[in-house]
Formats: sequence, structure tokens, C-alpha cells
Amino acid sequence: MMFSLNVNSIRDVLKRKGKQALNIVDLPRYTYEHLGLNALNLSTDLLKGMGQTEIERIRDNGDKVGCTCLMLAEPEALPLGDTKGKLGDQGVVRMGRVIKAASLLGCNAVSLSISGKDSEESFELVTMRMKQVLEYADQIDINVLISPMKGITEDADRVTELVKAIGGFRIGTLPDFSTAFESGDPVNYLRRLTPYATVVNASTLGFETPEHDDSLDNVDGLVGLDALAAELGMMDDDPPPVHKGYDLGPLVGAIKSVGFDGNIALDYRGGDDGTLGVLQSRDAIEAAILASSE
Repeated sequence: MMFSLNVNSIRDVLKRKGKQALNIVDLPRYTYEHLGLNALNLSTDLLKGMGQTEIERIRDNGDKVGCTCLMLAEPEALPLGDTKGKLGDQGVVRMGRVIKAASLLGCNAVSLSISGKDSEESFELVTMRMKQVLEYADQIDINVLISPMKGITEDADRVTELVKAIGGFRIGTLPDFSTAFESGDPVNYLRRLTPYATVVNASTLGFETPEHDDSLDNVDGLVGLDALAAELGMMDDDPPPVHKGYDLGPLVGAIKSVGFDGNIALDYRGGDDGTLGVLQSRDAIEAAILASSE
């Protein structure tokens, strides 16, 4: 498994002013230099007002530093099951534009959410329109991932049924930790959806940093490099951050249990310092991965 950054995590950085201001096109460099990550996932609203040249600059800057854009997400839920036709058809057109922008960025996937109540008629319309979306995607080798939400894609089994009805090897899912927790049975939820996923959105809500012993009793009698080595060893023994809201261990264990070895998108939603939140998220999830292997 590899890690990427869900850029929504660091929107606080994008709000900086003056010398600390960060432009969208510089996100790959920031992601690589400050978070140690080699990939990111963008949201279409961040590209608002940009032309093709600026979008391609994001890709080119990523290539220079070794931090690529893997996925472009459409945050506005699309009513692809709309029975009146107009709104649903507009959603197909919208996704065609999203797929084109993803291609300019060098992404291999796009994601979308589907709004609307579940019914057999809506299900058939979503299936038909998603097949149209995949026609766009097939032309430029882009995968399309469904991000579940309340409504027609609320139930994990219904989502897998939809994926099978749409068909094709470019359709998949984008499971999310927070959504899984809200389902009431997060482990089963993730086990159902993750086999169809190339990306899992590891949403985190906040962390409690465990207390650790800062005393230097263990270095008494040591001097110079020996003392320094002992102090660094004590720092390495610090426990990982503790996640607030739900235990990450079972969620990580669930995606590992079905053989997931794709991309884990770090999506910190706790506010305050997003950069620190992402770093804590990575530490906590890495610890959960290690624990699940023992």
C-alpha cells in the first residue's frame, strides 16, 4: 500500500496570505517537501477558473518533484438517477469535463458521488448514465470510482450491485473510513466495497497525542554520541497518535483482509493545522497496518 494526500486536508495552507501564500500549482512541491508524499488527489473546485495551461502546470510541477496527481474528485453529488432526464444528462456532461481535466493532470482516476433516492427506475437510469460516463473514460484510460453517500449508494451491497450492472474494468468504488463508521458495521462495509477499489479514502477526525516520559533517566552516565543515541531511541519509542471518534485498527484490518494493496488517501478533517493532521494520520495508520500484521 502507498499513501497519497487528499488535498482537502490542507485547505488551511491554501488560505495563507503574503510570503507564506501557496498557489494551487505549487501543491505537488508542498506535498512532497512538507509531507513526504509522492502523490496527491485534487478536487475540481480547486481548479475553478483555471485554463488548460495552468492545469498542465500542476502536472508538470508534480513531475519535476516526483509527486503526481492520482485522482480528481467531483465534490458536487450528481443526480444521475434523475427521472426527468435533464439533470441526469447534465451530470453525464459534467463528468465528461472532469475526466478531460483529470487527463490533463495526468490522473489515472476520477471519483463522483450520486445523489437521489433508491428505486428500481433510478437504479436503471444511473446504470445507463454511468455507462455513458465510462465511454468518456475509456477513450483516455481513466478509471471512474463511485464515492458512496446517503441515498441510492448508501448500502454497500447496493453499490456492488450497481458496479456489476455498469460493468467494465474501469468502474470501481472509493470507500471512506468515516462513511464506513457511520454505516454501523464499518468492517463489513469496507470488506464489501474495498475489492472494487483502487483508492481508499482514509478520513480522520482528530488526534490525541499520548503522553510520554520526557525524563532523561535512561541516559544517566552516558556522554556525547552515546547519550544522543539514547535520547533519539526514546523518541522513536513514542506511541502513535490516538484517533478521536473511531478506532482505525479494525478499519485498516478490514481493507487488508481483502487483499487491498492500492492507494490510501490521507484525508484529515479535524481542522486547525492540516499539515500536522496529515502527518498524524499517516503515523496512526502505519501503526495500525503494522499491528494488523503481527
